[in-house]
Amino acid sequence: MSPNDPNEFIRPPNDGAYEVDEVRTGPPLSYVAEKFRRNLEAVHGLIQEIRRPIPGDFAAHELSPPRSASAQEKYFQPLARCAFRLAVVGYLDLNNMLALANEDDLDDRLLAFSRREFQAWLDRIDQTGSVTG
Repeated sequence: MSPNDPNEFIRPPNDGAYEVDEVRTGPPLSYVAEKFRRNLEAVHGLIQEIRRPIPGDFAAHELSPPRSASAQEKYFQPLARCAFRLAVVGYLDLNNMLALANEDDLDDRLLAFSRREFQAWLDRIDQTGSVTG
């Protein structure tokens, strides 16, 4: 890499370390991307729900033993956030936009979105990305 060549620093979103020519047989990648998207929407909604306080009557009648807010924060939210992060990276990679996964605080920004805002973000990925490279 030469510091005198400015084009050397402009790389494709899925830099060479993540690019391999492959021949595949299976479901269309657009189908796989749609399933990833639905998964992301579900996990985003799950995290929004985990962040809400549990109503006392729900905890008393539905869970044994009752789950406390600290259990939500300590156990459920980190697992859900990990699932969300992995799904975001996979979805961006599938849409040939992996470089976006490196944005600072991407997960926090996405999780702060309302459902509608998150769907709009996914729409932008669908429109600007490409599952065919």
